[in-house]
Amino acid sequence: MTTQISRPTPRPAPVPAGLVFTHNGHRYKLSQKPGPIGADNKFLPVTGVTTLIGGGIPKPALVRWAPRVVAEWVTAPENREQLDTLLAGDPVAAVRELKELPTKARDEAGVRGTAVHNLAETLHSTGEAPDVPEELLGFVEGYVKFLDDWQITPVLAERPVGNRKDWWAGTFDLLCTSPFLAGGKLIQIDLKTSRGVYGETALQTGAYSKAEFYVDEHGNEQPMPEVHATYVAHVTSEGTHLYELGADRAAIDRHYALFLAAAFTHKTTKERDAIISEPLTIPHTEMSAAA
Repeated sequence: MTTQISRPTPRPAPVPAGLVFTHNGHRYKLSQKPGPIGADNKFLPVTGVTTLIGGGIPKPALVRWAPRVVAEWVTAPENREQLDTLLAGDPVAAVRELKELPTKARDEAGVRGTAVHNLAETLHSTGEAPDVPEELLGFVEGYVKFLDDWQITPVLAERPVGNRKDWWAGTFDLLCTSPFLAGGKLIQIDLKTSRGVYGETALQTGAYSKAEFYVDEHGNEQPMPEVHATYVAHVTSEGTHLYELGADRAAIDRHYALFLAAAFTHKTTKERDAIISEPLTIPHTEMSAAA
């Protein structure tokens, strides 16, 4: 009898990530194709998913929010002394200071959101979140309870992703499983710490689900696994609530189509801006000259 030896299937060599993210300026660069960087494969700027959505979809709620921030600050009794000082000084400086209030509020919310995301990532990888600032305890305790209640098992968290065909990049929050969601199959959950949650998040998770690759912890490109459903977790100081976005692959495909429409609108901004140029001049003809 001849003994046959089965040889292991050779593994393909790892592909170094052709996607880099610069925290200073929050910018991505993507190589033109997978593989070594060279004269025929350069890093080029690529727009992030959230920027594409923000530039392609109007945000009327944001337009209403900004003046409300100013109105609430002006009418708050604790700000009376500072407001009187502003109004007694240079009017131009006062207007400039008041106009900056929404920007300051947005930046503060962004810092809080980043801190919560970082703590969530630590929870996903270690099961613990040590040294939580007091002002974030409610957020973290509610999120821990959410993970326990839904029996969430993290698979991948905070991994950069890219799509060369449609030319975009981004970073998803969490791929995981739950026995109560999508039949225990792989799902995606996006974390939001904003005042509310909105339908545009479905476009964001739809895009990440359609990534061609993600960057693993070793800095290599890996094929994006199949995501079967998408959700958004609204993480607040009062607790965490889960909302369904894409119930199945068909819904995710639809959300991706909506994302591509928004991305196209954003990518053609300069083209639209260039449509209107100088006004036309009135033609001078023999008849108009005679008149």
